[in-house]
Amino acid sequence: MAQGRARIEQLLAPFLAPGAGWQAPILGAESGFRARGKMAVAGTAQEPRLTLPGQSAGTDLCDCPLYPEGVEGILEGAKALIRRAQVPPYDVARRRGEIKNVLVTASPDGEHVLRLVLRSEKALERLREHLPALLEAHPSVVSVSANIHPEHTTAVEGAQEIPLAGAASIAVRTGDVSLFARPRSFLQTHTEVAGALYRQAAAWVAEIAAEHGAAPRLWDLYCGLGGFALHAALAAPSARITGVEVSPEAIDGAREAAAAQHIEASFLSADATSWAIEAAAGAEGAPDIVIVNPPRRGLGERLTSWLEGSGVRDVLYSSCNPATLAADLQAMPSLRITAGHFVDMFPHTEHAEVIVRLRRIDPT
Repeated sequence: MAQGRARIEQLLAPFLAPGAGWQAPILGAESGFRARGKMAVAGTAQEPRLTLPGQSAGTDLCDCPLYPEGVEGILEGAKALIRRAQVPPYDVARRRGEIKNVLVTASPDGEHVLRLVLRSEKALERLREHLPALLEAHPSVVSVSANIHPEHTTAVEGAQEIPLAGAASIAVRTGDVSLFARPRSFLQTHTEVAGALYRQAAAWVAEIAAEHGAAPRLWDLYCGLGGFALHAALAAPSARITGVEVSPEAIDGAREAAAAQHIEASFLSADATSWAIEAAAGAEGAPDIVIVNPPRRGLGERLTSWLEGSGVRDVLYSSCNPATLAADLQAMPSLRITAGHFVDMFPHTEHAEVIVRLRRIDPT
């Protein structure tokens, strides 16, 4: 981890504001932390194995120590369901078989969502027939669905989701709120670290909002399930907060979370870049604060260009790829890092994330 931190600090050093520095890293547990398990199905219908994608002859990994308590039992239950329903695992080399992957989402409160990734709908009736036995043996399973993924690709899942049993979403307590995740929603891998990440952003928002005095406007672009926006609303109750995310399913979850917890925040489904540019051209203009949490590709030329010229003084940037963060900051010379944290979202790996607080300065 120390080497990863040093590389990131060196990469982002040119973008530090005068006198700025790095704060303590955001860390969490190194075992039992993964909110989601993604297992490929290998072996046979009679003796299925759950292993890593691309390892059809791999060792069964149901007892992986990275998963929280209870996930191993759900994975074993999935194998029992495959045996009872006699669903043949998908053979990558021969392009034969039906079940490709088993996906499990775990909440800190011990509830689980089970998803079965299938090549087609051929095995659905057999799975439905034997599903009650799994639900009886594993009452923590609050939702089961089948994901249909006919293509022969490295993607873990397909576009079609078929509910089989239980609720439409699972409440995942993260930091100071519960996020309502639907089957295909993106959820941060390390729930404890994600909670600390949201709390840090909320603390910065509270400081910025206090400086504004009146009710500041805040946009959370690429808001996903609303983790940053919901925490910001708690930290700055007077702020007018809008979260924007292209996934309608994620926005449904964000709205459900806001309603269930009586949090004042608005959410809408749209392309974050196009929406921001159009909304800023309206009567109210650009907001006072912007939070961005883009995918690995970063913000891109259109959004960085808009932010650079927007006049927005305060931007919080949560990055899962420091290299694209550096490229984006290169395109926004008026915004400089005043504080930042290394974020260890994936212990035991070289992957590194970072959250930085940016403030507009004189580019000269």
